[in-house]
Amino acid sequence: MRANKGLALIVVLWVTTLLTIMASSFALTIQRETAITGGLKEKAQAFALAEGGINYAILMLLSKDTEKRWQANNSLYEIEFAGKRIRILIADESGKININLASKEQLQQLFSSLDVDETLADSLSDAVLDWRDKDELLAINGAEKQQYEEAGLKYSPRNDLFKSIEEVQMVMGMTPEIYQQLEGKISVYTNNKELNPVTATREVLLTLPDVNAEMVDEYLLQRAESQRNGDTVAKPDWYNGGGNSNVYMIIAEAMMDQNVTEKIMAIMKQGYAENGLPFEILKWTEDYPMPSLFSPGSDEWVIN
Repeated sequence: MRANKGLALIVVLWVTTLLTIMASSFALTIQRETAITGGLKEKAQAFALAEGGINYAILMLLSKDTEKRWQANNSLYEIEFAGKRIRILIADESGKININLASKEQLQQLFSSLDVDETLADSLSDAVLDWRDKDELLAINGAEKQQYEEAGLKYSPRNDLFKSIEEVQMVMGMTPEIYQQLEGKISVYTNNKELNPVTATREVLLTLPDVNAEMVDEYLLQRAESQRNGDTVAKPDWYNGGGNSNVYMIIAEAMMDQNVTEKIMAIMKQGYAENGLPFEILKWTEDYPMPSLFSPGSDEWVIN
């Protein structure tokens, strides 16, 4: 009888221990799933706020009130909605290098600014020219259909203008590392052959000939001060450059609790579209690969 009672006690203890382990495991699973669900909810909320930021920026760009209208000189704004901060960067696309109109010299300066060695910069420049020209005549260090075939590629140059900046990844000699640096510096949406310094980023301004970091940084400080004061932003003495376009890059980043942020980038063209709206969205990208607009040091560039 005592043996049976002892065995029963062992079984009860074993079952109790097993149930305790199962309960703990279940509680941990629920906790993890709750955290994951909470994270997904915050991510969805951040994307919704970022999308709202894009739409708000479009309204401010199209405002008929010139005093309230937002600037597009690589201008950084901040708004608050539903208790959350949203930062919005607006830049006229004329501040980027038009990959369809850039000369051989401009392309070489661009690639050299990315620390691409001289030989590769020269061949990439010629390959870009061969991609967009309408003939099969080979540039000195370029690549036409035969060279792509010899390299085992299943495609050949378009022999026409680039339809998107993503297409640049297909140019012979282009690497993911080079393209990643190139992506924010080039455009296909304007008709400007010359770069507009008023809306260009620091990195793009440094691609200009006979320009150094000190000159660029001094100009950027002057540009930011003019924007804060509501003054017209002047071009630098050392580069007159081109004019504005009616195409804008808008990046909106929403910050949630615990510094969770999400970004959306849109390319907007001003002018009546087929749907009757006074603008057209040319491109829409979520999780745009660029440093956070809330990164340390960015506060000093916020206009409002």
